[in-house]
Amino acid sequence: MSQNSCNIYTSKLCETRRKTKNDKLIYKEKNEIHITFCEEDSLEKFENDLNKLRGNSFIYFLKKRFSSTFISTFSVLIILFALIAVSIYEDLLKKIIFTLPFPWSGNDSISLLFVLVFFFGLILMPSLLDAEGSEFKTILSSWFNKDIRKLKRLELGFSLYDKKTTINLYNFDLESEKHWTYRLLLKILISRFYIINLYIRNDKIQSITKKLEALGALNIVVIKSKQEAKNESNSCDIDFLLSNKEQKLYSLMQLSSLKILENYGNKRSDKKVFISLELFEYCGRNFFEESKDSKNQLISGFQNFINRSFDDFNFIAQEKSMQTYFTNKVKFKDLEDEQKRLSYYLRNHIEDCIVYFANPISLLVLFYYVKDIVLDEKRIILILEKFIEAIDKKQQYKLIDDYWFDIAGEMFDSTSLDSFDKDNNSFYRKLSIKSLDKLIFLFERNGHFHQAVLLCQYLYEINPNKYSITICSLYERMGQFDKAYASLPLKLNLGKNKKPSDIEIRYFQRKAWIIVSQRKENLKEVGLDSLESLRELIFSHNENNDPLCLWHYYNIKANYFEWDSSYDLSIQNYKKCLSIPTLGAFEYGATFVNMAIAYRLKYLTSNTQNLDIIDKSIRLGKLGVILKESVGDRDEIPVVLHNQALNVLSKMLNCNQNDIECKEIINITNEAILILDKTKSIKRLGMLLIENYIARCLLNEDTSIIVNRLKNHLELLDENEYKQLLSLYKEFLKVDKIKSLDFLDQLI
Repeated sequence: MSQNSCNIYTSKLCETRRKTKNDKLIYKEKNEIHITFCEEDSLEKFENDLNKLRGNSFIYFLKKRFSSTFISTFSVLIILFALIAVSIYEDLLKKIIFTLPFPWSGNDSISLLFVLVFFFGLILMPSLLDAEGSEFKTILSSWFNKDIRKLKRLELGFSLYDKKTTINLYNFDLESEKHWTYRLLLKILISRFYIINLYIRNDKIQSITKKLEALGALNIVVIKSKQEAKNESNSCDIDFLLSNKEQKLYSLMQLSSLKILENYGNKRSDKKVFISLELFEYCGRNFFEESKDSKNQLISGFQNFINRSFDDFNFIAQEKSMQTYFTNKVKFKDLEDEQKRLSYYLRNHIEDCIVYFANPISLLVLFYYVKDIVLDEKRIILILEKFIEAIDKKQQYKLIDDYWFDIAGEMFDSTSLDSFDKDNNSFYRKLSIKSLDKLIFLFERNGHFHQAVLLCQYLYEINPNKYSITICSLYERMGQFDKAYASLPLKLNLGKNKKPSDIEIRYFQRKAWIIVSQRKENLKEVGLDSLESLRELIFSHNENNDPLCLWHYYNIKANYFEWDSSYDLSIQNYKKCLSIPTLGAFEYGATFVNMAIAYRLKYLTSNTQNLDIIDKSIRLGKLGVILKESVGDRDEIPVVLHNQALNVLSKMLNCNQNDIECKEIINITNEAILILDKTKSIKRLGMLLIENYIARCLLNEDTSIIVNRLKNHLELLDENEYKQLLSLYKEFLKVDKIKSLDFLDQLI
């Protein structure tokens, strides 16, 4: 065995001379030979490339042809000799057994000599075959063993190269020791050449060392190289060196990155393509088919592939804790179909992912995968809340500046009602107060002070003391000292009590509401006392108030002002209802309906009726209807539709008839009456009937069915609805826009 040196290099796969799978396996440069192996490469391909490298050398051709011809000729001679010997031995044996005594001739002597030589040859054959360095044994074995024949061909192929030639082997760590690269090729190279360099993956050092030792390699040296300072300008492309298993993991790693943002038109070159290694491992273990025979089945060893992507392939790099991104060496694949499959898989496992993921990048990738296919928006909010929490916990503040506003847009001005219909679906209205508090801090860390101020103003009613101080601090950070000072209250409302129980609040809340909703004049003072008791409970402590409790308080307070005909104060309190955060369409819808009523009453009672006021009532009423219908509130929808019909009719009292508005009134009152019939309720049925009647009169349509039903329903009206119905009838009768009804005329 020749003295040799085997050097094992890591993180140097990029030095291969081969560039694609279709390229040849073997290259010759000066006194070096470069051999690069890919998973699908066959021995036949290698032999062809080796033959092409040797070219038309006469000596190589002669050795190759002589060796094969000699083996074939010698094999035939051996067989012929054996057949002749057996025949001679058989003839001589017959003479001795059957014809003794017989005359001994010269030919018999020659036959005996030939048989004796053959006999002693058979006796000595095992020794000859076992003799060290026996060429005959090798030749004979190669005739019966394909591997030995291949080995001889490879030995012959390399025999014309100087033993001092340096052999560089790339990617030879993909296969087991039973593969031809170890069983044949590496065995020949180690036995012939002095210097062999193997370029392999970092985690394969131990297994390759054992294989080399088993093949008799001497002086094995491991040289652990480092990627050259993550030199991303290097255009090395080694994708083709990956095994099939690695290719699947490589695809999954791309699927687990912010490459998904390109589906939403986000192709900013200044942003790194971050990877969620949590999502990579989670999906690798769970996403692909469970069948072990499936082509899509992934292997275990995700951490090994991650390490290789860092150290061997230079696919990924890391600049901060938990922020891993693709280098510019990565060639992204077209994985549109896989993205769709993964989207639906993740949609069904959102809650598991939220618990499992701690990296904000993971939650960001998850959000973009499922944002368009999740029907329950609350599940999306869960992702965003965990995303905010993770950014705060991991202190990765820049992610807010990079990605948050693409997700949620800028914070709206909660004091402006004109844009409520546009920002009603904003994520800011759906996030919890805890998450919004963290978002204020994150905005501040990123220098988005104005956004933080708007959030504080949105949350102000929850805890005026707390958020006024925060607003002051934010203005101070912006250098606006006058605004900072002005934002502080003259004095803090320091409550000394603990936060009241829900039962205490609900008691006074219900009591005050029942009285004002029925306009019970004899109980008005009791109702006002209950409202004051409710106020003292709500503002008697320093903790955050429950948004729903605040909404009920301002809504009830607005109704009492409306009862006193103080419509501006009523509207002011309804606006406070709309400024309360984290409420849903039910509460906001009810507020818009009530505010529309206040504007309608303000219009009807003003000396100079301003059409802008009633138009605003109709617009706010429509928004209230939309919000109420969005939550399927069948209980309140008939009342909501009645009030909207009344808003439109109030405008028509002093305006020219509008057929479109009349048809709208008929449609919405018909819908409301149908709901009441189905639910067997009579709440506001009388008002809906009279409203429907008036609209039909204005259009000169048949009213007989409505009139009969209204006549039969009169005795079921409560006092408040009775007065309202007659008042509306008289107003339209007075302007001569409807036909009179005898049974109502008698009641006026």
